[in-house]
Amino acid sequence: MPPMDIADVAYDRFLANGKPESTLKADPGEIIRLRLINGSSTTYFLLDFAGGPMSIISADGLAVKPVEENRFLIAVAETYDVIIKVPKGGSYEFRATAQDGSGFASVWIGSGLRHPAPEIPKPNLYSNPGKLSLKRVFALTPAGSMGMTDSMLKAGKFDKPGMAGMNGMGKMAGMKKMPAGKMQSGTTMAGGMAKGAMKKMAMEKPLPVKHPTTGKKYGRNYHLLASDVSSSGKLALDGKDPARPWAPYKDLQSVTPTAFPGDKPLRVIRLTLDGDMERYVWFLNNKPLSESDSIRIRKGEIVRFIMVNRTMMHHPMHLHGHFFRVLNGKGEFSPLKHTVDVAPMSTTVIEFNANEFGDWFFHCHLLYHMKSGMARLVHYEGFTLNPQLSAARPNLYKDSWYAWGRADIESNMADGLFILSNTRNIISLEWETGWHNVKGTEWEGVLAWDRYMNRFFSVFAGLDELGGNRVREKTRGVLGFRYLLPFNLESRTWLDSEGGVRFNLGKTFQLTPRFLLMYEAQYDSHDKWEGRCRISYIVRKNLSAIAQWSSDYGIGTGVRVRF
Repeated sequence: MPPMDIADVAYDRFLANGKPESTLKADPGEIIRLRLINGSSTTYFLLDFAGGPMSIISADGLAVKPVEENRFLIAVAETYDVIIKVPKGGSYEFRATAQDGSGFASVWIGSGLRHPAPEIPKPNLYSNPGKLSLKRVFALTPAGSMGMTDSMLKAGKFDKPGMAGMNGMGKMAGMKKMPAGKMQSGTTMAGGMAKGAMKKMAMEKPLPVKHPTTGKKYGRNYHLLASDVSSSGKLALDGKDPARPWAPYKDLQSVTPTAFPGDKPLRVIRLTLDGDMERYVWFLNNKPLSESDSIRIRKGEIVRFIMVNRTMMHHPMHLHGHFFRVLNGKGEFSPLKHTVDVAPMSTTVIEFNANEFGDWFFHCHLLYHMKSGMARLVHYEGFTLNPQLSAARPNLYKDSWYAWGRADIESNMADGLFILSNTRNIISLEWETGWHNVKGTEWEGVLAWDRYMNRFFSVFAGLDELGGNRVREKTRGVLGFRYLLPFNLESRTWLDSEGGVRFNLGKTFQLTPRFLLMYEAQYDSHDKWEGRCRISYIVRKNLSAIAQWSSDYGIGTGVRVRF
């Protein structure tokens, strides 16, 4: 997995008003107001108009001073109103390109010869923000590997809006040191596009459309490393290259003052955005909703959320029932919004007037992140919930269980895995049996319960059973831990009830969208060394063809079934 994650799901289509492509009739010179609403469940879009710049006049339904942008990023659940002018000489494309570059939706505005929007370079997911140091590589915790430990956060090191972490990355240009309680500067790094660069790009002749509007990733490309963005022709850094801008927050300014009265009490709440893309669990302050208490506030105070994103994904944070100020350097004219993007490895600061007495949901608006735990309940002290709603409230904190598994059946051996899991608890059953190069049949089964601590570390206890043919020969208790080593090497270490030690080390490489290579080495003080290497080809969602070499059972071929 590259350092940065852009999208969770590869979608088949991206739609504008329900269609991947449509036409809006308009006369040359006509001025049109477009209301742009990102109603997707999880996709950010880069917005372009081939006919020239767009003038943003409203954000999340509230007026802002007009700002011209040639291209900008819209987060899930955000709304922008823009003004465009239709040029002469044809039909001009308004294009919404999925942030991961997998596809787009188009609306052709005007009539006649079509003028497509420029191509957008694919995101460079391999650029590490900050210097890669031994301290980061060998950090013991995910937060430590990003240079954003809990102790540093509690000390307020990342309270200022803008880029954070990664061992002292450069701060946003123009940021000034301000005393606590008077923070009014920036939000995310490189929020808008460099105007000069974008004007130059707008003047260039648009490139022809070379990729399909379908969002089906790699649907026609099975070359080596095709699933890896590093194989794309042209790459650009998200938020740093003008071709791939982030949200336009640094340019947004309210048309009326939004500052709150200075005599109101201020409550400051720090929130870290954390997660694990591999297990797909998402947290606020390292806890899912199911483990959390409410964020308690009082009516009449000003509440400031300092949101520090310790993940490599964008998170659109949405507060129900309130508009909040985004502190972006515009002082008393800071814009009001209901949803704000918190960019990877950055701090975004918002504040709101606690004047809507009740209970309100605060969450990441990526549907799957919210479902996986990145949410909180904002509770006004003294508010009493309706008894009917109170009876249903425990469902909000329910931690769902999920089950999945696989079975590999080959000519020389067979093995499988079944997992039942919620956020912190993982119950797993692994089994392996082999009959080639040995007398009769050998088998082993491991039943374990893991307690998930973080993306790097979990501890487990269980039973290890071994036998031959249909006879169980040994049952051992095991106690150990799993740890993700540098370079995404997966390790497992255990001590068994007979005094034995076992250590496993493995890694999987995705060579093409369908070909995967896996290797694993194991040392057991009872049986010494064992190794295996497998290559698999994904035939369909639940079926793969596999070939495997095992130091114990030789070479075999077969299938993998996932369920």
